[in-house]
Amino acid sequence: MITKNARLLIAFAVLLAATLAVVLSNRKSTFGRREDGLIVKDTTAVALVSISNSGSSVELQRADGQWLVDGQTPARAELVPVLLKAMHDISITKPVAKSDAKKMIAEMDSRGYTIQIKSRRKMLAHYRLLFATNGECYAQAAGSDRVFAVEVPGYSRFMAVLRLSSPADWKSRTVFAVKPDHVRQIIFNSNAKPENSFVLKHKGRQSEVYSYPVGLKQSNIDEEKVTRYLTQFARKEYADYVQLPQSQIDSIKATQPIYSLSVTTDDNREVWYKAFERRFPQSIDPDNFYMLLSNGDFVVARYYDFDPVVKSLRWFAVE
Repeated sequence: MITKNARLLIAFAVLLAATLAVVLSNRKSTFGRREDGLIVKDTTAVALVSISNSGSSVELQRADGQWLVDGQTPARAELVPVLLKAMHDISITKPVAKSDAKKMIAEMDSRGYTIQIKSRRKMLAHYRLLFATNGECYAQAAGSDRVFAVEVPGYSRFMAVLRLSSPADWKSRTVFAVKPDHVRQIIFNSNAKPENSFVLKHKGRQSEVYSYPVGLKQSNIDEEKVTRYLTQFARKEYADYVQLPQSQIDSIKATQPIYSLSVTTDDNREVWYKAFERRFPQSIDPDNFYMLLSNGDFVVARYYDFDPVVKSLRWFAVE
């Protein structure tokens, strides 16, 4: 026979179990809603990603399988997989106490990042991020007053891709990406040493080298050197965008470049750059130079990266 005390204990246990079930259910649903506001489960559906803060903003759009920066220039191929992983794997590690959340939301108002991820038909995720000085990252889903600590498990550095809010951060840094058999003509015009200038004409397996601008054909060309030279244009990238006032950039561009280099492809597309010395108040940078690209961008490049495509007319001769 069940005693009165036993009945009370059973009733208490049932009540406790019911209470815990409600609490756990609420917690589960709360975290589920927060995760639904952050995580993009199917990144193949993403058509647009917007990253912005108080100082800058960028839109990354997917069109015909290619990612474009603000609908114009190709995005950096090495960053796109990192972005997709961050969108898919972002997860909550812990909730932030309401007493602290209010302060964090105020910080988000002043220096937070707003992330919007859309498919072609709807919003997939919309939230704000706060990158704290302690190295942690906090998120607030749109329409929520809750804040959570978030991470990309196993890849904490991947969160940093969500704070790249400038178009310059995302633009492809490719100068040349031309396979050897697609090169039709290369013109190297050296202002510092005009005798080094040349024109290389290439078609099929035939190559001819001429002085420039005179056009005197060279007769002792080393075909192996030409072949090696053409392979250098398969991938050449600059280091970074120039961080200078526009007036200073205009002043540099108005000076005579050290040299210019242009590549014409078999579909008559021309890509070129002009090289300018990078000067400091008391010296010239021995490692880097400024580069004006054919698309109008003004960037910084390393001599080490571009020396393989800067040859002289005499270099092509048989030794």
